[in-house]
Amino acid sequence: MASVPVTMLLATWLPRAASTATKGVDAPFQALYVVSAFAVILVVGLAVAFVRLFGRRDAEQKGEAGTGFSRLLFGLWVLAAAALAVFAVAIGLPGYLDQSVPPYEAFPVGVTARTGAFSFEYPGGNFADTLHAAVGRPVVLNMESTDVVHGLSIPALRLHQAITPGKTSRAWFTATVADTFPLQDDLFSGDSLLVARTALVVQNQADYDQWLQSIADIFAGRTLPEVGELLYSRMGCKACHTINGARLVGPSFKGVYGHEAKLRDGTTVAVDDDYIRESILYPNKKVVEGYEPVMTPFLGKLNDKEIGAITEWLKTLSDHGGTGDGAAAADTTGGSRKEK
Repeated sequence: MASVPVTMLLATWLPRAASTATKGVDAPFQALYVVSAFAVILVVGLAVAFVRLFGRRDAEQKGEAGTGFSRLLFGLWVLAAAALAVFAVAIGLPGYLDQSVPPYEAFPVGVTARTGAFSFEYPGGNFADTLHAAVGRPVVLNMESTDVVHGLSIPALRLHQAITPGKTSRAWFTATVADTFPLQDDLFSGDSLLVARTALVVQNQADYDQWLQSIADIFAGRTLPEVGELLYSRMGCKACHTINGARLVGPSFKGVYGHEAKLRDGTTVAVDDDYIRESILYPNKKVVEGYEPVMTPFLGKLNDKEIGAITEWLKTLSDHGGTGDGAAAADTTGGSRKEK
């Protein structure tokens, strides 16, 4: 029976390798694992051997007095520890330096992280809630957070990057396998444990170019309620507003359209098209009772057509809103912001 190399056995513990960076991560990991395992076996083996050789076997027997401090043994121990540290730095530094500087020709993708969702912006102002890349083409991610610290993690690429509010974090990769891989936020920050999960979709160049063209218009092939639901996820609304009646930072969207809402100042307001528009653009002017004026205004982030789509979607969640079918069949031209 042919023997299996230790490195191959260790590789089976790791996610499928799908980028040029995996060698710079997997090889150091495997080497450190083997060296550390050898060190543990050596130290534990010596300890067991010394106990067997020098342990007291008779109740009357006493061991000889120690001969004192050995500078030679102490020096060898310190040198061994220092050598292990230098070895770890030496094998890991090339991969770290390679991933620190993206290639000049890398394709830029903007990443916006918020609680519960990622948003990816491609050249031309096109948005998607999944990360797409072409096989063999370097991609640089310029990442920002809108609230707390997040972490973008793609295990198949051996990529992890913390995203801190107030600064732009950067990471890059070159995918080598056409497939779909998990992508998630692996840091827990703030009051919510809502984890953002999406995917990295790696395609060949032709399919990738075709996909880029398809996201030029968020309304293409979708009804207005479908676009509204997509924007609910895309713009991070679901981090604060549920659709099942549960209470979060903001009121639930379930059944709100067509009803009256009581405000913090004691007045009431009808939840209609005008109120929804105002609540999106100037959310802290009329705050529902029991909630704080903490919502971020979306003035300049959503156009009239997108707000209309959200309104039509909210109607589908209410028994007073109708189905929105008539609006879904309306003209879908116009709209300056491109999303999908």
